[in-house]
Amino acid sequence: MGGEAGYRAGGRAVNQPACAAGAAPPRVWGWDLLRGLCALAVMGYHLLLWLELANGHTFGSYGVYLFFTLSGASLAYTYGDRIRSTRAAGAFLALRWWRLTPLFALVAVASVALFSLHSGQLVDRLPLRAALNLSYAFGLYDPVTWSLPIGGWSLGIEFVYYLLFAPIMLALRHTVARWGLLLAAAALQWAWIAATIGGPEGYAAQAVAYHQVPAFGAYFVAGCLIGRQVRVRPPDGAFSGAALAWLAMAGLLTALNPARAGDELLGWRGLVLPVACVLVVWLSGRARVPTRLQPLAGWLGDITYGSYLLHPVLFFSLTWFVLPQPLPDGAVRWLLAAAVALAACLAAVASERWVEAPLRRRARGWVQRWLGQ
Repeated sequence: MGGEAGYRAGGRAVNQPACAAGAAPPRVWGWDLLRGLCALAVMGYHLLLWLELANGHTFGSYGVYLFFTLSGASLAYTYGDRIRSTRAAGAFLALRWWRLTPLFALVAVASVALFSLHSGQLVDRLPLRAALNLSYAFGLYDPVTWSLPIGGWSLGIEFVYYLLFAPIMLALRHTVARWGLLLAAAALQWAWIAATIGGPEGYAAQAVAYHQVPAFGAYFVAGCLIGRQVRVRPPDGAFSGAALAWLAMAGLLTALNPARAGDELLGWRGLVLPVACVLVVWLSGRARVPTRLQPLAGWLGDITYGSYLLHPVLFFSLTWFVLPQPLPDGAVRWLLAAAVALAACLAAVASERWVEAPLRRRARGWVQRWLGQ
């Protein structure tokens, strides 16, 4: 979550001069706000879909695309000038592994327990699946099939981009290579989508084939370009511009939501909405977020990863083992969706405060000692 922010530097406001090369940059509050809104949108998409209340195909697909764009932007902004050796690249990968794995592993164990209790049999090929999940190697082949947590497929793909991050940043230092890489990633992404869900079988038959590394590469590379720019020129735009962009994006996703899953990625929707995603991330990175909104931005940024991973566990724990089936129609389902979303946010706060943040601090200390800093 991958699509997820990465290293943060103590929550300092970003209304400062450009940071020196190699220094830990301040926090970009506009990205935190957008990231949290995307997490809520994807969570809402899942809950309403599972409860058969609504099919927000655009919110599901482009919420994830926004995550990948934000991920590239955050990583390029934070680490782009700091990976100057093989050892530094190894340290980057170690930090990213530590950022994802504690909660991911806990949710994977909980998911295996839920699936096994519900089906009455153990998850097949569990040792292999566990090894692929803990190493994120499942991102290289059919991540939807091999991921243990629901939604974990995106983190496998995300980790593949971590492996490619150093050469991507090297290419972005040169103008010709920069635009060549972006165009190549966009062409590959377009061709991949057209060859999978754009075929006669449609999205339902080709969803596994579609959810692979090439389908998201242009968003990550575009995000890296944005992060590199913000690193050089910190936010100086009006917050109202970003707020209007978020409202416009929500309106586009609502107005262009198709009746059939997958159609949001094809045709003219597949041209308009990707451009809108990149523009929204760029405008969010340029916005000077008012001081009074920075605590909200920080909270939204902090709950993003946890709420994304935890809401499926909470939902299926309740609907499989606690609540009577079938669920009543109407208000009860809406209340359940709201309750699960709130519980996921609260659980994400607890996870960030007592599990993830302490482990990140410890991991950074280990890596700094390893680098001799």
